[in-house]
Amino acid sequence: MSFKIRRARPEDLPEILRIERFSFPSPWSAEHFRKEFEKPYTIFLVVERAGSILGYGCFWLMAGELQVANLAVDPDWRGKGLGEALLREGLRLGRAGGARRALLEVRAGNLAARRLYEKVGFKIEGRRKAYYRDTGEDALLMGAFLD
Repeated sequence: MSFKIRRARPEDLPEILRIERFSFPSPWSAEHFRKEFEKPYTIFLVVERAGSILGYGCFWLMAGELQVANLAVDPDWRGKGLGEALLREGLRLGRAGGARRALLEVRAGNLAARRLYEKVGFKIEGRRKAYYRDTGEDALLMGAFLD
């Protein structure tokens, strides 16, 4: 399967929003995503195949750290390595931009995401009790060194 990872563009937003709504109980709004295009510290990527957006990753590069802010793959394309490819490219770009560490928060019950993050080197560093207002679920704080 051939696919391409590239920087997200505003015209990608309808497909990004479709994936976002299928992926999260409390999805980011269109306005939230639009603002990501304006932030100088955002690395916003999409994975595309034959002109269709199959997933996206939003990363924030600040003060020597890379925050994995949002990562999702179209439900029909999950389990095919696209999320891992997006994550690895975001980490690579963060490292190239001077990040020494990467951080993220993940729902404690999102086992597929946790397995992906652990596969690329993230470790659980803490827990935020009842962090997600929509479900009351805990967030796990995960970190990885990028050297």
